Amino acid sequence: MKKLSLLLAALMIFCCFALASCGEEETTSSTAPEASSTAPATSSEAPVSSEAPAESSEPEESSEEELPLVGEAKMFWVTHFGDSAVEGAGSIFTAPYTGAGWWLHVAFAPVTVEGAESVYEIVAITNGLGDGLATPLEIPEGGFVWAINTGNDYISLGMGDTDFTSPNCNGMVADAKLWMVGDKMQILGVDLEGQTIPTSTEDVIYYDDAYVCTATWAPIND
Repeated sequence: MKKLSLLLAALMIFCCFALASCGEEETTSSTAPEASSTAPATSSEAPVSSEAPAESSEPEESSEEELPLVGEAKMFWVTHFGDSAVEGAGSIFTAPYTGAGWWLHVAFAPVTVEGAESVYEIVAITNGLGDGLATPLEIPEGGFVWAINTGNDYISLGMGDTDFTSPNCNGMVADAKLWMVGDKMQILGVDLEGQTIPTSTEDVIYYDDAYVCTATWAPIND
């Protein structure tokens, strides 16, 4: 009986030991190492070049074209000197004058512009072409007053057999209406001292379409 008790006790101790060993293995095997849930960070920034952008060595072209000092020359309508009674004419005055109420008057004073000769500046304007209320201008020192009128077509008016209008005069009037005080221009072919009429067609009447005036004016772009 004593042996049986010892055998049972030994058996119980073995069973307890076996159960303890199985529990340790289960605990060890059920615990797996945790995997990292954080993926390695990827940089979204592009690499920055350490080199500065190359600068163009070519100069920038200006969008504005530089104008020449002396502009395009055009005919300067001069058909008389000192006459304020003619029609369809361009007359130059170098001394005080009267009348010419239906004329466009422009006073020119000489000025110096480097790189250009015979330059004048407009110092006064009075226009009576539309209302006949123009008054004579004072003659600038060393300069002159130029005046123009369109004249009448007496044939169309039924008042005579002369047409004083001409394309030359009408074109000059259109140009002169655009002039302003302060404008400078080069005037060539005008003989202020000898007062020779500037024309290459002396035998042609000035209001004829075939008449040629050789005096010119050109704007100064300074």
